[in-house]
Formats: sequence, structure tokens, C-alpha cells
Amino acid sequence: MKAIIFNSGLGSRMAGLTENNPKCMVKLYNQETIFERQIRILSACGIKDFIITTGPFKEQLYEVANKFENLNFQFVANDDYKNTNYIVSMNNAYDYLDDDVLLLHGDLVFNKNLVIKLLKNENKSVCLYNEKKALPEKDFKGRFKDNKLLEVSVNIFDNDCYAFQPLYKLDKKDLQLWKDKVAEFVKNGNVKVYAENALNEITDNMNIYGMSYKDDYIDEIDNEEDYNRVSSEIKEFDYKEQSI
Repeated sequence: MKAIIFNSGLGSRMAGLTENNPKCMVKLYNQETIFERQIRILSACGIKDFIITTGPFKEQLYEVANKFENLNFQFVANDDYKNTNYIVSMNNAYDYLDDDVLLLHGDLVFNKNLVIKLLKNENKSVCLYNEKKALPEKDFKGRFKDNKLLEVSVNIFDNDCYAFQPLYKLDKKDLQLWKDKVAEFVKNGNVKVYAENALNEITDNMNIYGMSYKDDYIDEIDNEEDYNRVSSEIKEFDYKEQSI
């Protein structure tokens, strides 16, 4: 299994925090960057092969990768990161997406036990939802029927929708369907939408099942307010989860 991490965004809503670095390189409470935390946790869970999409300041990600000598990194640039969404980054990585994967966004902060549960889940393709969390106004929600994913969107607020985070476990078959639809979108010039817009057109042909993260921690950092909140929350969560 590989992991693909999307790190090609500008982080323009982060104010001065991303003036000289990509968003994934902001430091959390313990001075570890989001990127370093993700690699540390995923590698501790057995992931050794990483596909990293890049945008601005990609050299900083190379430097981090060099610290993990026992891991394999493939960097895939999105040179048009200023004008496109990560659907283009996913398409650029098409040829490297040839195995089961963990697919995630580079601004996600999460705990190790969540990844362990995700990898151990009996379903081959899994996504994350939280039935206890209020539906966010401007972030992803997932729509489900009989625990099967039907739709991912910012603009859905119905009774069958739940708070959702973009960390997926996908088997090779479902990944192939998604990346083919992404390639179709990009070919047709739909480059400013989420990769989930392509996903939504083919969920009927896929088998992605939900797993609740209500007892674990995962959240994304979109702006400076998120950064302060998430850094504080994960500090408290890490403290509670540490081994005695």
C-alpha cells in the first residue's frame, strides 16, 4: 500500500504562516510540521511508499523526505498550482497510483490510532465521517446510504449527511475508477474543482464505506484560526493518548 498526500496548494488563507513555506510545513505545538507528523504516523503504521504532490516551496518537502532514509518518496509537481485545484495534482500522479492507497490532504492533522483502525477496517475502501459533529458550513460533508458513500460536497446539509474528512483507504479497483474519471475531468478543462466532483459521478460503481472517527482526532487547517485551534486540540489529544 502507498500513500498519496496532496501538498500543491497555496495556503493563501493562512496569512503570514505560509509566506515562506507551504501550508504543510507550519509547525504544531511540539515544533513538528504537519508534513513530518503525517509521515511519522503513516510510516509507523507500515506505509513505506509515498507519493507527494507539490506546489510552492517544494524543496522544503524534499528536505523533510531526506530525514526518513528508510522510506520511498515520489514527488509529483503541479506547476500550475496557482490556477488549478488538486484534481490536476491527482491526475499528474496518475501513473504512480498503481496500488491500494491511503489518499489524504496535506493539511490534515490526525492521531495514530485512527490510521490503525482505518487500515484494519474489514472494508477494502473506507472513508471517514463523524456522526457526532455538527455539519460544518464551509468544509466537506459526506452523504451515505447503508453506510456506503454516495457524495462528498461542501454544499450538502441533509439528514443523510455527516461531517467528513478527506483521508481515504482505497483499493486498486476503486482508485482506478476515480483516477480515470479525474483524467476525464482534466481533459475536458474542469481543473478548478475538487477531485471529489469527479468521485461523485461514479460512487454508484464503487464500494467506499464509512468509518466513524468520533473517538479519534482528525481535522484540517484552512486558516490561521484553524491552525491555533487544531494545534491546541491535538496537543491535548496526544497527551491523553500517550502510553504510560
